[in-house]
Amino acid sequence: MPELPKLTPEHFEILVVRELRKVGLDVSELRVHRRATLPEPEQGYLLELKGAVRRGPWRRRVLIACRRQDAPVGRTEVESLRGHLGEAGVEAGILFATAAFDRAALAAAQDARIALLRVTDGRTAFDTSGWGPPGHYPAWLPAYCAQTIARDILGEPRYQLLESGQGDAIVEQLRTETIDPGEAPRA
Repeated sequence: MPELPKLTPEHFEILVVRELRKVGLDVSELRVHRRATLPEPEQGYLLELKGAVRRGPWRRRVLIACRRQDAPVGRTEVESLRGHLGEAGVEAGILFATAAFDRAALAAAQDARIALLRVTDGRTAFDTSGWGPPGHYPAWLPAYCAQTIARDILGEPRYQLLESGQGDAIVEQLRTETIDPGEAPRA
């Protein structure tokens, strides 16, 4: 089995744009906001991208955090991104991470206008997707894919492969109390 290509910050940025566009979100005005090497035990990096996402008339300025790390993502990482939203002058955040998310991360993101997405290797995504028999990979399979994260009935993280047409799932997590363009006031 060939080794996965290294997920460099440049490749992570391409992955993020590809995955968001795949679900029907327009990504624009993207630029690097911050780059940092993560200390032990994470052994990776943080890349923050500032830009805008849009779906129809709905639009949000966002800070997209790309975390390449081994340790599970918890409340601290979500709160760190939340703290950077004001500094970056954006309305919401999207956190992509290569590690699993713990329950505290899901709870912290729930009311923080932050969408959580996990990056996994394409083979694992294919094997757990039901697209075909595990171990037999099509030529079109990308090296890395993204998964949405939700809470199951017990509050544990539940991952689902990000597929075409799932943009609304991300949009709902990024909505704010203000009225979105083209939307009637909420009762």
